[in-house]
Amino acid sequence: MKKNRVLWSLFLPSVLGTALFYVLPFFLTLNRSLAFQSNGKREYGFFYYIEAVQNPVFRLGVKNFLLFSFIAIPAAAVVSLALALLLKKLRLGSGFLFFSLLLPFVVPSGSTAFFWNTIFSLNGFINRLRFQSGLELVMWDSSRWSILIPVFLYLWKFCGFFALVFYSGLNQIPDEYYEIARLEGAGKAAAFFQITLTYLSPVSIIMLLLAFISTFKISKELFMLFGNYPHSNLYFFQHFLNNYFENMNLPILCSASVLMILFTCAVAVPIWFIQKRSFDTFEKRGEFNLFVPQKQTPHRIWKLILIAIISFAFLLPVLFTLSNSFMGEFEIFGRYSSSILEQTIGDLSRNGLHFVNPSFIPSSPTVGQYRDFLLKPTYLRMFWNSVLLVVSTVAGHIAVSVIGAFAFFRIKGKYIDAIFMLYMLLMVIPIQVMITPQYVLFQSLHLENSYWPIILPALFHPVGVFIVRLQMQGFPQECIEAAQLSGAGEFCIFRKVLLPNIKGAVAVLVVYTFAEYWNIVDQAVVFISNQNRFPLSVFLSHILQTDMGVLSAGSVVYLVPACLVFGICLLGIKDSLMD
Repeated sequence: MKKNRVLWSLFLPSVLGTALFYVLPFFLTLNRSLAFQSNGKREYGFFYYIEAVQNPVFRLGVKNFLLFSFIAIPAAAVVSLALALLLKKLRLGSGFLFFSLLLPFVVPSGSTAFFWNTIFSLNGFINRLRFQSGLELVMWDSSRWSILIPVFLYLWKFCGFFALVFYSGLNQIPDEYYEIARLEGAGKAAAFFQITLTYLSPVSIIMLLLAFISTFKISKELFMLFGNYPHSNLYFFQHFLNNYFENMNLPILCSASVLMILFTCAVAVPIWFIQKRSFDTFEKRGEFNLFVPQKQTPHRIWKLILIAIISFAFLLPVLFTLSNSFMGEFEIFGRYSSSILEQTIGDLSRNGLHFVNPSFIPSSPTVGQYRDFLLKPTYLRMFWNSVLLVVSTVAGHIAVSVIGAFAFFRIKGKYIDAIFMLYMLLMVIPIQVMITPQYVLFQSLHLENSYWPIILPALFHPVGVFIVRLQMQGFPQECIEAAQLSGAGEFCIFRKVLLPNIKGAVAVLVVYTFAEYWNIVDQAVVFISNQNRFPLSVFLSHILQTDMGVLSAGSVVYLVPACLVFGICLLGIKDSLMD
């Protein structure tokens, strides 16, 4: 009885928080979307759903989002699998390549916005090359190829993370399978299709699920580059949700959000069950060890060259931002301004349009941009707003998730499995889609225009419980039984037996949560109306065109905490895997 009371005391905070900030907002939103006034009476029907579906702006956003997803997800699957296969074959330099591939996942969108603007703007680097080749200039954000901009950003940001997922699956395929296939005369292509793809099927479906969820997050990059009102070719339904908050047309917003939640579940839930069935088809073969020793292969110069090229491609935006932060304001404005200035009159230009003249080496290195950034109270306030927001979120989310996962792990019963299935269902609904339901809740609580609508749902997001419980399920039951025989209670088992052995999962969760909320855009734009409370991630987009020099320094300052957290947690993951 005492054991049950202890476990239930650990179980309730997570469940109640999830019910309050995810389940209840959905039903409030559903009620708001169905209720309408007719002849002075409150009635229920699908009036607002019909209006939302007939809204041309909503249809435009959904159409562009689906087009982007149909291109980005297959491309990400191919590229990330190729990277995973490369990591599997390498030994020398694989650690550096692994770091390079994963770094974009944690890099804040605002820190690289200046680089991508330099590439895709009218006076950007691509148009510079086109002009030098005698080709016409292209307005990339309004051209027929504009959808490739978010696709390219998506591949750069998430392919390293997806490659890690594939890599974990590759490490579970015994090398003996390939040796037997080779002895039986099978070629490399046959071994790839018959062995690699076959035994990667469970992991591949997980990757597709993660890829689908990640497509919703690309709106952050689009916001940084093009603001709330991009060209119609790049107008996604996330823009529709954000912009309609300005008009406070909540019934339409609620209807649109419910439709997107149902669509997300209709896509993600079948993928999840297919993955589960596929995983059950194969036995787990070997333990996943990200840093598993591999056989020494002969040194080949082409491998080092390939590692250098791929690493440089993924690190390029970060290196560009870092180098340009040491340029003086006069130099950086002269290199990247679209206007022809006195000092740039000899640069490449066309009809009064000055093309960018990028460089990785400042002509006169200076730290003046950092001084300007650090001495401006507005920028510093935004930075500390971000720190306050992310520290509160990460600390609370880790505590709630670890305790909740332990309770889920220890309490037995069918109802526990049913609740955990609800957690998984809520986990696949992107945060961007839950904004309207949560806004409805916090509006009724009179907590809008504060950090609470961001922090409170984050504390109880189901993804943390899922990740930590997943690692706990692999923990030997014999160790827990031995602790119980020694008289250890549930708190003692949690603190001295399980907690020291889930450091890897906690480190992964810290990186994931920090990257998500250090890079926050959508929730901040919707829930915070006072610009003095904006995190720096939102404010960086406002100075993209107005103060390019300070932007570079601010981007580096904003990048440093993310890199430090990533590096520390990466060492923790490595140590836990090698224990």
